[in-house]
Amino acid sequence: MEARSVLRGLEAPEQELLGSPEVCVAVLDGPVELSHPCFEGADLTRIDTLVTEAPGPGPMSLHGTFVTSLIIGQPGQGVTGIAPRCRVLLLPVFRDGDKARVPQLDLARAIERAVEEGAHVINISGGERTPDGRPDRVLERALRVCEDYGVLVVAAVGNDGCDCLQVPAAVPSVLAVGASGPDGEPLDSNNWGETHSTNAVLAPGQDIFGAAPSGRIAALTGSSFATPLVSGVAALLIAAQQRLGGSADPLAAGRAILKSATAASCSPAEAPECRRYLAGRLDAARAFDLVAEPHSTLPSPAEPILSGVRAASDLDPLDLKQPDSTKGAPSMASSESRPAGSNTPGTLPPAHGDDAGAAATHPDRPEATAPSAKPQQSASGPEPTTSRTEMQRVVPDIPPSSAQLNTIPTSITDERDPQPGLRPACGCGGNSSNGCSCAENGNGNLPLVYALGTVGFDFRDEATRDGFRQLMPAHFVKGSDGVQRELPGDPYDPVQLSDYLTENPWASDKLTWTLLMDSTPIYALAAESPAGLDYGASPVLAEWDEDLDEAVRQPATLAKILRRIAAAPPVNRVYRLLQEAIAGQIMSVDDPNYVSRVSIPGALTGRTVQLYSGERVPELSVDARGVYAWNEAELVKDISTRVSDDTAHRNVSIASDTVQKTIRAMLDKFYYEFRNLGQSSPDRALNYAATNAFLAGQQIAEGLLSAKHVPGPEDRFYALDRVTVTKSPYCRIDSDCQLVSLVFFDPEDERRSNVTFQFTVDVSRTIPVILAPPRTFLGSSGY
Repeated sequence: MEARSVLRGLEAPEQELLGSPEVCVAVLDGPVELSHPCFEGADLTRIDTLVTEAPGPGPMSLHGTFVTSLIIGQPGQGVTGIAPRCRVLLLPVFRDGDKARVPQLDLARAIERAVEEGAHVINISGGERTPDGRPDRVLERALRVCEDYGVLVVAAVGNDGCDCLQVPAAVPSVLAVGASGPDGEPLDSNNWGETHSTNAVLAPGQDIFGAAPSGRIAALTGSSFATPLVSGVAALLIAAQQRLGGSADPLAAGRAILKSATAASCSPAEAPECRRYLAGRLDAARAFDLVAEPHSTLPSPAEPILSGVRAASDLDPLDLKQPDSTKGAPSMASSESRPAGSNTPGTLPPAHGDDAGAAATHPDRPEATAPSAKPQQSASGPEPTTSRTEMQRVVPDIPPSSAQLNTIPTSITDERDPQPGLRPACGCGGNSSNGCSCAENGNGNLPLVYALGTVGFDFRDEATRDGFRQLMPAHFVKGSDGVQRELPGDPYDPVQLSDYLTENPWASDKLTWTLLMDSTPIYALAAESPAGLDYGASPVLAEWDEDLDEAVRQPATLAKILRRIAAAPPVNRVYRLLQEAIAGQIMSVDDPNYVSRVSIPGALTGRTVQLYSGERVPELSVDARGVYAWNEAELVKDISTRVSDDTAHRNVSIASDTVQKTIRAMLDKFYYEFRNLGQSSPDRALNYAATNAFLAGQQIAEGLLSAKHVPGPEDRFYALDRVTVTKSPYCRIDSDCQLVSLVFFDPEDERRSNVTFQFTVDVSRTIPVILAPPRTFLGSSGY
């Protein structure tokens, strides 16, 4: 069937059903063949992601090209999408050659980038099955950023054919989509987990016509291909909101789609067979009616979304029959008149890698058959080296079958094993309403990052590692027999590596520095311009100052100082800080030089780096001015001292072990519950406020001592309840100001007032700025 048949019954001029350039849809999928005829004249922009490969004949290029064409395929070019006049951002997340699994972490990166680039709707035709439908913390935070900024995420429910959930579709703030057949009945392959009774709709997803690589047309089946139909309808609703004089409200468009969905006449509603109908069938005509009603009020996400939904008997069944291939589908001649792989100006050519043949589609390949709905456990590839939560992976929502057109056959395989992973850049647009800030650094506008984590290092390949091992000096280890034995240098020993780099700083850029989040690399760290060199050995310089007069008179003293300087030559300050951090991170927590966390500010370079493990991460150009390290033990000690001094002054007694436990619980909340990639404006503000609080300690101490500001006993410790970040209503011109609120509460008496500490942070530049002293007031923030 044709994608635009979902608009049947809409009484509106054709021009109003094509979308608007003011509406932006982000497609997070496989690479897209931009040379396909259906994209000629389309407003498509590819955003830099970790997937740098050009599109080819593989399954993910087919998946990405097909999904994109259903949204923005141009009229008269073989495939007409739902919203051909809208803008589309392409953020490839699935690769052709690696079974298309990506970590939830990488999906979160792409989601946040889409928000920063100004997307109103984000289409994700993929997901990962999870036991409880909960994403990991980083993906959960990325979806919360979408909700906070009013961006609608539309995701497929999955094709496992079970009462199960996959993320991100299972998240309540996401509009989930399942596939229906020509009769409007749900396909057996759909997932129908519990949350989908309130956040998911059925849309046509069987034998849908769309674009395929090499200029072809295919007919594919699955919830992957029902999802872009709903994303396209949402884009048309947003365009209608603007055309009617309102502002773009993507979340309201999503609620209109849910509220207008045609409920199934199936009871009892909680029965498995009835839950397969999700919240109802897509009814684009009625969704447009809701948006057009001048005084209608759509329910907020907290209100019952489906109240007032009409029954199926109130609406004639949609005519979703597959069109006659001789009328609705392009002919062989019209498709093959353009040579395969030909390009239109300004588009990317399809790739033909060495391994492309195995994944290519072939005219003589038989139609794929649907595998069993119940997946069997299989191997998940290389053993993950980090925590299970961080290495969850996402797989593209591959259809359970591939219906072929007689004229232009194609096929796509279905892989439904429960392996970990989600299965299946417009430059920085400066859209401040979506929190996009850019670096002004001579390399163009680059997205900013302010992230927290620990420092790691990677050799990228065996040759580089062995080169370090060969050049590093030997070290001596005393055995159990007391005998000293000489061993080769160990490049994996942070202390040995740090010592080697101290004497050979020119080797600092020969290895890859990384920022780790729970042992998972999230960025490769590149030093800024080498203009600012740093000796980093303050005792040397201090000795020079103290002995300057003597050094002039005594050549031996001067020689000694010069030898010490030669042993620690100057190096770029970023490398010096990273080198010191890797050594400090393995020290005892009681050592004053111990490093528990670092802050890393910078700007994405647009490049990616492949690590030794094969994982690819974005490269970050680090600004040395904002690199800080802190010792958690020292911070706890500092805050404890402040608390003790304050309570002693007020003759209040609080047990020291209570102080220690409360402080550590608060730090854990910062480190784990609020962990993020530091890409969006709210996250950069949050991380900078945390850094500032860690460095000063005063705000943390005052927050824990909030009981003294509230009527009631003062010998109680307040605890951190939550941290919120909202757009500041007041800001300087050309700035991006965020309000960070730390809310403390009395865990022993919930009747006592909360106390809020609020920072205003300008994150428009690489190094954020706190605009005024923190404000303190009773209650929670009103913003």
